[in-house]
Amino acid sequence: MQETLDEKPEETMNTGEAQPDLPVSGIKGFFKKNGPAIGLVVLILYVILLAIGVFAEVFKIQSILDWWIFRAPSR
Repeated sequence: MQETLDEKPEETMNTGEAQPDLPVSGIKGFFKKNGPAIGLVVLILYVILLAIGVFAEVFKIQSILDWWIFRAPSR
């Protein structure tokens, strides 16, 4: 009969294996915990900004096209 991980004693499970993840503090801990959420927010803001720019370009709304984010670098 085969032993499963649940049936093995705890002392034999941890020999030769890496230690479990320890809590990371500071900046690394913050980004490890909140990184996916921050990335999702940045992606959503980018898509909204892209949609505003496309809308302004299609309907020739000059007031939106004059925003600093939509101006050409040479202007």
